Amino acid sequence: MRFTYLSLLILLLVTRVATDGASLRVSAGPSPFSFPPNCTNTTKPKDFPFCATGELDLGLKWVVDFDTYFFDNYHPSESVLLGLNMTINKGIPESLEVRTGGCAVPFVVDLLPKWQPHLFEFGVRICTKGGGPGKYDPKTKSYSAQFNITGDSALYSNGVKSTWLVAPFEAVGKAWVKPHFDMGLDATVVNSGGDPNNLQVSLDFINTVATVDGSVMTWHLFNGMSFDMYSKPTGHHYVNKTFVDKIIQLQPPQ
Repeated sequence: MRFTYLSLLILLLVTRVATDGASLRVSAGPSPFSFPPNCTNTTKPKDFPFCATGELDLGLKWVVDFDTYFFDNYHPSESVLLGLNMTINKGIPESLEVRTGGCAVPFVVDLLPKWQPHLFEFGVRICTKGGGPGKYDPKTKSYSAQFNITGDSALYSNGVKSTWLVAPFEAVGKAWVKPHFDMGLDATVVNSGGDPNNLQVSLDFINTVATVDGSVMTWHLFNGMSFDMYSKPTGHHYVNKTFVDKIIQLQPPQ
């Protein structure tokens, strides 16, 4: 009875708008959602570099699908997927599956925006692969899974990748679902490459998708990049850029 009462309370919540305006309404039973509204995994939204889609079922067992597609800056029909499917029973996870795939250059930094826009841009191409079912840890009552991240950082000129400065990387992404609706994934990349006599790049590329304060209704998407470009003639050039810092609020109808 206690769990049924909790479900009823959630279904009676009044829709409210999150601080950044990203509020979505879902209904009782299996309910699809998307942000921006009506976006799909095949078309890049007009005002956002990503499309978050999924389905939420707040039945006796809660089932959460949350897929985020990050679209390529130069080729909008291409995207890379970071996706989760989870089943939760009274706050305790019962399953986790990670969905991945695709490649994209979702974010770029214009290095000369005032003088020659798009002549020199720094971009990161990221590909995801693997994942699948998570592993259960009976001690923590949690599931976790890993997936593969590959790609490279490079200079682009008017959308064309340079051939003389490309720094490939490999990384391991992590996904989790823990008791009390702590769930998400981390696809962070840390890499360095190049030649200090020519040009060397050190990169931190952060990509996270996770619930906020243990609420399956509130998700935080964050994507940011910091890098240091160094050569002996010019010294260090530091850039720190946040691309996405978005709270997505799912609310049942009144």
